Amino acid sequence: MGGFFHGIFQFFFLVGYIILFIVSIIILRPFRIHKRRRNSTISLKISYLLFLALFLVFTYMLLFGKKVVIENDQPYDSIFNLYFLIFLSATIVPNVGIMIRRRIKKNRVEYNIIFTIVNLLYAFYLLFLITTGQWALL
Repeated sequence: MGGFFHGIFQFFFLVGYIILFIVSIIILRPFRIHKRRRNSTISLKISYLLFLALFLVFTYMLLFGKKVVIENDQPYDSIFNLYFLIFLSATIVPNVGIMIRRRIKKNRVEYNIIFTIVNLLYAFYLLFLITTGQWALL
C-alpha cells in the first residue's frame, strides 16, 4: 500500500514541476524580443529556463531518486558543507536575479550577461551533480 501512495505522490510532484516550468515560460516570455537589448535579454531568459529545468530535475531526483552511496563515499557530517552551500545559493541567486532584472535601469546589458553566466554556472553544477550521482550525498 505504501508503494501505491508513493507512486501517486511522485506523480503529483512531477505534474506540479511541469506546471511550474510551463508557468515560468509563460511569465518570462523568453522569445519576446527587446528592441535595445535583444541578445542579452534572450540569453538571460534561456539560461534561466535551462537552470530551472535542471534544478527541477535535481530536486525531483533528490526527493525520489535511488540514493546509492558507495563504501568509500561517506555522507557529509555537517549540513554546512561546500556542496550544500552551493546548492542553497542556487535556490536563491538565479531566482532573485531574474525577478529584479526590470528594476535595473543602468548597465542592463552587463547585468543580463553577468546573470546569464551565473545561471549557466549553476546549471553546469547541477548537471554535474545529476550525472555523477553526487546528489545522493546532499
